[in-house]
Amino acid sequence: MRRPGFLLAILTILLLGGLTSVAAVPDLLIDAHAIDAEINFNEVAKYSVELTNNRDEKIDLTMPIPRNAWDITIKPYILEIYPHTSQTVEVAIAPPQDVKSGTYSVYFQFKEGTELLDYKYLHVKILEDSPVVEKKINIIEEIEAQEVWAEELFVKSYTVTIQNKGNAEATGSWETPISSMDSFFISSEGAQISRDELKVSWDYQIPIRDSATYTYKISYIPLVTAVILILVALSMLGIYYMSRYKLVKTIKKKRDGYLSIELALKNKTGKAQKNITLEDHVPVPFLLSREFGTISPTAIKKQKDKLVVLWKFDELLPHEERVLSYKIKSKLQVEGELIIPAARVIQKTKGEKPVEIYSKTKQL
Repeated sequence: MRRPGFLLAILTILLLGGLTSVAAVPDLLIDAHAIDAEINFNEVAKYSVELTNNRDEKIDLTMPIPRNAWDITIKPYILEIYPHTSQTVEVAIAPPQDVKSGTYSVYFQFKEGTELLDYKYLHVKILEDSPVVEKKINIIEEIEAQEVWAEELFVKSYTVTIQNKGNAEATGSWETPISSMDSFFISSEGAQISRDELKVSWDYQIPIRDSATYTYKISYIPLVTAVILILVALSMLGIYYMSRYKLVKTIKKKRDGYLSIELALKNKTGKAQKNITLEDHVPVPFLLSREFGTISPTAIKKQKDKLVVLWKFDELLPHEERVLSYKIKSKLQVEGELIIPAARVIQKTKGEKPVEIYSKTKQL
């Protein structure tokens, strides 16, 4: 009788363990420090980027080089980061010849093979226009992004607000990584969700001095609801299939005013069961008829507000079924609904907890 509860506890632990993994530490932690991020058009911005491997295994990493007109130098270029250790990479960024003053963002993606581990923006502030820019049309596309992550019970969300601070319409695509588990429970209006590349992206087109906000939500509530329903169903099935006996109580009204009570007791197991007692209660104001079916009661006991009718069996063979019956009649006129109590099977075995099985309560 304790096995359904044990199964419920195990499945609940597995569920909570799976949900806890949602907040795990990232495999690759990136920490960037600006050595010199404010430069003139003819100077070089310098950064120190510390990469920390949080895995229990080595990460082989090739440093990414963004494809743009800027001159970017990375030392070292190929890295082997051992478990739970860090390495520092020097990054130098030089602007192109035709650059105007302002703040620029250089986007780096860190991948192991095709798997995106994380990304980072390095910001460079150009203090003065280059001479070459005077000969070109002064179109600057500059964006600033603010990201917000929020978590509640079984729900987490992400919001990014992109501001166009340039002097021309800003167009492009904003993307952010997600986990494989999150990809099945994510929802977002207008987003492109890639379960192969594990990312969410939005194509933006933002007018000058305007902004756009994009968001997604990850809800595990449907998963939790499904698991709870499965646990309830398994518990109910366990109670039914793991019980030793099947006890059915049937009540029929007779024309002579009597109620005919039938009790069907079946041994559901593949082995003989011993020391079994079947008891049923005759509530007030009913009287027990002395006419019984195939087997008379072993004993009839009078209690304060009821009669207890007992049948005792030394043994029930595998899959054996016994059908017992008796009649009762009310000594008063009964109006309204009447509740007939459930019958009960009790089996006591030395050194073991007593087994009790009840039939369903009947209503007349």
